[in-house]
Amino acid sequence: MLGFGKAQEDKGGLMSHLLVNVGYANLNGNYFKLGPEVYLTQPNGNLIDLSLTANMAYFSKHFVVVPELGIGYQFNSKKVGNRVDPYREYVNSTFYSARINVSPWNVTPEIGIALIGIVEANIGYSFEFNKHDYASFDGIKFGLTIHIPTIYFVSEAGLY
Repeated sequence: MLGFGKAQEDKGGLMSHLLVNVGYANLNGNYFKLGPEVYLTQPNGNLIDLSLTANMAYFSKHFVVVPELGIGYQFNSKKVGNRVDPYREYVNSTFYSARINVSPWNVTPEIGIALIGIVEANIGYSFEFNKHDYASFDGIKFGLTIHIPTIYFVSEAGLY
């Protein structure tokens, strides 16, 4: 099971939130990003971010899909209240993020800034370790990501 139940929330443990990330990335070309994501909200208000993203582009008359696994940490600049729900209590918060993304062709450490954990601007450097037939994955990567919470569609507080 992906989530942690209400018992962990009451004891001050992690609470999980399912999201969908949608965005734009530029790494030697323009990519559309889409995929599922899980935020694990800590009692201190910081977020552990786990994602699986498909980066899609059109290069050299070929449609390219680059699967990417990511793990990140978002540092909450302001904690309000005792609850650990970033979508109710942290509306005025800014998150500073550090993340590492890995695909079959590259590894990319990134840093970024996110408003309420939803709209994030990020920048990093991609290190290519395998050659791709149609794209290059070495160089500066930057992008904009929207993390769409599904909390009101999945459950009231976290995944059960």
